[in-house]
Amino acid sequence: MGQTLVACSRLTSWVPSAFAAEALAVIHGLRFALDLDFQSVILDGGSRSVIQKIVDNGKDLSEISTLTWEAKELAKSFRFCRFHFVDRSGNKAAHAMTRDGLRRDEDRFWVEEVPDLATVTVDDDYRSVDPP
Repeated sequence: MGQTLVACSRLTSWVPSAFAAEALAVIHGLRFALDLDFQSVILDGGSRSVIQKIVDNGKDLSEISTLTWEAKELAKSFRFCRFHFVDRSGNKAAHAMTRDGLRRDEDRFWVEEVPDLATVTVDDDYRSVDPP
């Protein structure tokens, strides 16, 4: 419905690749949703490869296999869990929150709101993914 219910920006030390960073973002998002006792989640991710590895039932032999395995295990904790790839043009809010988190040099968490800097981009993202 185009609403962001929760979001987080986490600082993580030494991540070996962009793929690992995207997989860690999925794991952080799932843990955050579990901490808030969500039963159903739709997690938007910015890497098609990472999302595909998580939803694929085949054996993952990639450098991020331990991370994709952890994401799959965490996903089992929900009644409903869906992963959705959103490309950069449709995920401006996530990038705005990432920039904000890096600038502040601290973990940030939002519940039933997004930071002011991302409010407009959430609406733009929703329109680009699901036009009226």
